[in-house]
Formats: sequence, structure tokens, C-alpha cells
Amino acid sequence: MKRARLLPVFGVLWCLLAPAGVADEPRVLLEDPMTGDWRDNWFLDGKEATLRNGDDGLYFAAGTIAKWHDAEKYHAHHAVLWTKKEFSGDIRISFEMTRKDEGGGATLLYIQARGVGRPPYAKDIREWSNLREVPQMSKYYTYMDLLSISIREDLRLRRYPWKDKDGNSYPENGLVEPKLDYREMAPGDSYFVVVEKRNPRLTLHMYGPDRKKPEVEHTWDMTKASEGRDPQWIQEGRIGIRHMATRQLVYKNFK
Repeated sequence: MKRARLLPVFGVLWCLLAPAGVADEPRVLLEDPMTGDWRDNWFLDGKEATLRNGDDGLYFAAGTIAKWHDAEKYHAHHAVLWTKKEFSGDIRISFEMTRKDEGGGATLLYIQARGVGRPPYAKDIREWSNLREVPQMSKYYTYMDLLSISIREDLRLRRYPWKDKDGNSYPENGLVEPKLDYREMAPGDSYFVVVEKRNPRLTLHMYGPDRKKPEVEHTWDMTKASEGRDPQWIQEGRIGIRHMATRQLVYKNFK
């Protein structure tokens, strides 16, 4: 397993897209300091989450029931925060984050998510938000096209859905090798994350507070995970931040 180091950064997300015909001149599509009302730019999956804006950014906490407390109720205590806007083409995302919880849970970044297009899972995921009031993981990896960076005991990149329309699993359930080892975030740690998706590659950088040298620096080639797919590449959709149950972070300066 490839080793990398990770610093905890929660709070800023940036989205940049090159205009047609101008490959090297990206433009800012959305800017949100996350100190104002989060509902202006975001919507939520899950009813057990807590969201609170302040001068330090957006406090985002999933529900309180862990899997070992109650395996069934646990599913309702996840939460996903989605951008209202959709973004197409090559995209650059960056964000800061600060960890507030002292428990477990995981954080996932969903990149350009759309539904698979089979009723009732329309390509516009907002059309079936009611089906995600209990945001169970299987609803996402079965019925959405997206890229997912999972920050857990290791770092993982996956392509959703995990199975095709006939129920056959894609190789490695969509996992794009390698998994990365890293130093897990401690409560109170803050990090700055930069993700750049330029098909067929996705690059991840994670920086400490000084933002000088990345603690994590890796590029995944998504070619193999895109074989036999329709659509082959993730091209457009919403950005999502998923908290598994008990996860608590502060975000700010989305751009």
C-alpha cells in the first residue's frame, strides 16, 4: 500500500472551470465563505445533521448514532451537503477543514455527481432528494455516477456506481488503485485540500496550516475504472461533502 501523509483541513472548497477553448485560464464558478446562510448555495441529504454558520465557517455535524449503537438507525445519521449548482468539464476543487469530533466516522468528497438516469434515479439528483432522507450509502454507490475521495483509515478514490445496470460488479467495485496510508486527523487539526480532475487523471494535494509542502501528493489514473462505462468519464454534476455518522467538521471559504 502506498504511503502518504495527511493533515486535517476543513473549511474551504473551490471550483474552477476552463472556459471553452481556453485551456489555461480557469474561471471561478462559485464563491462561498460559508459564514452566511448555508442554504444560499447548498442543500442537504439527511435529517439528523446539524448545520450552523459562524465567523469561523460552517459547522457541519452528522447524527450521533454510531453503527455499534444501532446498526439500523445508523443509516439515518449520515449526511451529505450538496452544491445547488452543477459543474461541467475539468474542475479544480479546494477546501479547508477543521476537525471537531473525537470519535470515528469518515468524510467523503463527491465530485460531479449525477443520477444513473433510470427511473426514479434521474440525472438531476435533486429530483429524487426525497429518496435520500435516509442517506444510506447503497443509494449513492448504486444509483449515482460520480467520483468519491474517501478520508478514513486510508485515502481511497472510487468511481460510482459500483455495479452496472444488470447488477454486475465493476472491477474492484470501482476502486482506483492505490489506497494511500496517511496520518489521520486529530481533533482540532486544520488542513487545506486541493483536488484537480482532468480526465483521465485526478490529483489530490493536502497541506498543513503553512500551506508550503503538501503532506499528501498523489495522482490517480482513472482509465481502467472507466472501461466499459456509459458514460465513460465523469463530466458534470454537483459537488458533495459526505459525513458518515458522528463526523463533525468546520468548513469555510468555498470558492
